[in-house]
Amino acid sequence: MKIFVTLPDGELRDDFFPNEVRHRLESLGSVAWNPSTDDLSEDALRDRIDGVDVLVTGWGSPRVTADVLEAADDLRLIAHTGGSVGTLVSEAVYDAGIPVVSANDVMADHTAEHTLGSILAKLRAVPELEASMKAGEFGADDVDIRTLHGKDVGLVGLGTIGRKLLDHLAPFDVSASIYDPYVNAEALAEYPFATLTDLETALDSAVVSVHAARTDETIGMLDADRLAQIPDGALFVNTARAEIVEEAALVEELRSGRLSGVFDVYHQEPLPADHEFREFDNVLLTPHVGGSQIHSPLTETVIDDIERFQRDQPLEHEIPRRQWQTMTR
Repeated sequence: MKIFVTLPDGELRDDFFPNEVRHRLESLGSVAWNPSTDDLSEDALRDRIDGVDVLVTGWGSPRVTADVLEAADDLRLIAHTGGSVGTLVSEAVYDAGIPVVSANDVMADHTAEHTLGSILAKLRAVPELEASMKAGEFGADDVDIRTLHGKDVGLVGLGTIGRKLLDHLAPFDVSASIYDPYVNAEALAEYPFATLTDLETALDSAVVSVHAARTDETIGMLDADRLAQIPDGALFVNTARAEIVEEAALVEELRSGRLSGVFDVYHQEPLPADHEFREFDNVLLTPHVGGSQIHSPLTETVIDDIERFQRDQPLEHEIPRRQWQTMTR
């Protein structure tokens, strides 16, 4: 079996493929590595894909288009070490019957964990209390400490991360309102505390968390009018994609103090040093690390499926066409 890894030579590839993971992949067949320190272009991928059985991709990999597939007579599997394959593969890949697997499930685990941790940290005022302690104080009389237990939680979009977050929310006895036009009530059967609702109902919650994919349909979906529907004092959370929310409208809501926020994603990344978000005391900011900083488990997940493919066993992390169609682009 011939395997080609598109990730360029350098620190990022070393993070995804530490020695033990690299050796594990190389034990499965003949592995060719992108020798360049730059991402491949689509033409460069086409030139290198002849004879390749398994294509291993990562962030920055070129799209596998119909033109690429014309040179890929032997390609039988695409294994993506990231999450979304929305911009990685094309309709032509599915038309050709080539299975696509990714580390989406593992990234969802990490992102849901980060989301829950950030929500709890903000509600329990952990950053404020930590700053107070380091300033030599010992007390919390003037700090707004809240709880997640028993709260109404609204999820805008569900997807894999949203489902993982529901798993984490279950012990907190929350009532969850879910808005996702691509989900039916049966998908929530294992979550008796969750109800499929319209967007207005999901926004009318003490904690509103965004988990929609970034698509043409969702960009700018949460504008000033939608944000105004979130009740006073609520916590607004976005660990999905910044473009789903109109930034100017969000800044106005935060500046007013009506809402507090938890954010891991931004319209411009890195977040500019002079961005107004950095001045607000009512927000908790993290640098887009929810699902992306723990790399080797992502690679091991797709290697697991490469091994299953080699043994002609069912794939556990396959992305079907229907899921691909609604993934972040």
